[in-house]
Amino acid sequence: MVISKIHVTLNMSLLTEISNPYLASLALGLFSGLVFCTSACLPYITSYIAGVGAGFRKGVVITIIYNGGRVTAYALIGAAIGIFKLSIGDAIFTSYQNYALLALGIVSIVIGVNMILKSRKTTCTEGCAAQNIKKPNGKGLAGRFDFQAFSLGLTRGLIVCPLLAPVLLYSVTSSTPVDSFLLAFLFGIGTALSPLMLIGGVTGWLLNKAPLFRKWVSIAGGVVLIGLGISALVNAITVSP
Repeated sequence: MVISKIHVTLNMSLLTEISNPYLASLALGLFSGLVFCTSACLPYITSYIAGVGAGFRKGVVITIIYNGGRVTAYALIGAAIGIFKLSIGDAIFTSYQNYALLALGIVSIVIGVNMILKSRKTTCTEGCAAQNIKKPNGKGLAGRFDFQAFSLGLTRGLIVCPLLAPVLLYSVTSSTPVDSFLLAFLFGIGTALSPLMLIGGVTGWLLNKAPLFRKWVSIAGGVVLIGLGISALVNAITVSP
């Protein structure tokens, strides 16, 4: 997870060339959402949507909540760097990335196990699933706030992506704590405005077309999340600071 110095140099130049750093940060976020965040987050969000058996609309809502967790993580990192003016050395950065990977791995495994256990205890009949009848404890279109999706996005967002690094470096040298928070927040908003939201909805819609296999799809989603979590833990342990 070491950030390429070429990426940092190029993106730092973009931040300095655009007169408004807020627009530059938002632009970097939009670019990151198109070329990096979608591919990096897709395995997590699609596995989770499969695990909870979401349809199109719920898939979109889950993706929004997941992205909300990522934006929150970026904003928290920006605020911490702005307040404490943290120095981002290679050793410190690598150690931080390892701890973030550990957090993501643990959360992914816990959520995956929870989804498998819930799928085994489901009481909805095949007829109920085919008719897409809502469960009694649902509240409106989105249901209750999905803390699992939010925590998955939060821990994924704690891992600093290659395009966020120049924003953080710029905020250390050129910004007040409020500016640092806003720059990271705008970057996160930019990444959220990506095809991921539509892909999340389409994933839910496609999976809903096979209600008879919903239980097995849910188990498969949990298994994939557990595998992703184990992979994150292995990466955190094997990458030395």
